[in-house]
Parts: sequence; structure tokens; C-alpha cells
Amino acid sequence: MSMIRTTLLAPVLAASALIALAGTASAAQQCGAPVHSRFGETRAYFQNSLGACRPDGYCSVVLALADPTDQAVYAGQFRIARPTPGADHVVELVAVVPMNAGDGQPMSVAFGRRQIDLTGKAALQANNANLFEITDTAMVEAIVSGARRAATMRWTYQTETGPSTAWFALGGVTRALNWIDCMGRR
Repeated sequence: MSMIRTTLLAPVLAASALIALAGTASAAQQCGAPVHSRFGETRAYFQNSLGACRPDGYCSVVLALADPTDQAVYAGQFRIARPTPGADHVVELVAVVPMNAGDGQPMSVAFGRRQIDLTGKAALQANNANLFEITDTAMVEAIVSGARRAATMRWTYQTETGPSTAWFALGGVTRALNWIDCMGRR
């Protein structure tokens, strides 16, 4: 009796395994990465880095720091974006916890011992009191190059209580940057 059951069940189990594998294989993949949609964006994760592309062509790599006070969604963000496919990169830094004081100056980022002074180069957005945008081509290229090569980035900016430092682990940045470029060519 058990031999008959095994003989009959083996093909059913094999078919079930193939169906399960087919479901896994058909998971959405774009530009070599598994993707999902959220907030109208196509997204893919690469270690600590989130690649996200909107239907209007804006794509970014986002690294967010958890808020230790649990008062905000994140404590800070580091973004490298292409506003349109093939456009020059734009770098954005967002301070939430602790919040920047005024224009947050003086300000810098560092990749290991290589420090990049952003004083006067990180414009505080008029409609956003804690979003700094860097568009200077040389600065942006230096930051993107550093993010591709380094394991961490240190961002220092001014708060009401003095200098604050945020550390970003840069795992997956290079793959995420390559992914948003591929998505932009689609």
C-alpha cells in the first residue's frame, strides 16, 4: 500500500515543486534585480541602498538612517538622484534627528580620510527646512565617486546644540547606481 502511495504521490510532489519554482522564477525582475512597487515607484534593494524610479523618469539611490527616538520615519537621508534619465546626478542630504540649525553650515561629508567641504555648496531648499541639495558638478562627482568606493560616509552639519555627525553605511550603492541608470535607459 505504501509503495502505491509513494508511486502516486511522487509525480504530484514533483509537479508541486515545479509550480513553486515557476512562481519564484516569474517574480518581477528589471535590470537584473528583483523589484516591487510602492508609492508609485519601481523599487529594488541592494544591501543598505534602495534604488527607486518614478514613472516621470526621476530615479534615486536612497540610504536612510533609523530614528533612534522613534519620532520620525528616519533620522537622516543621503540621496543620489538623476532627475531625468541620463541627467547629471544631484546629491541630497536630509537632516531630521537632530534637525539642522538654519543653513546647517559649516557642513562636510567624508569618505575615510577624504573630506569634502560643502560649506556654501549645499543649498537649503526654500520649501523644505531640512533638505540640502548639492548640484555643483565637481562636488557631486566627488561625492558619487566616494560613495562608490567607500564603505561609509560621514556627514557633519550644524544643529542648535552644535555639530552633528551622521554615518551612512554605503553597502550596495554602486549596484543601485548602475540599476537606476539601466532603468533610465528603458
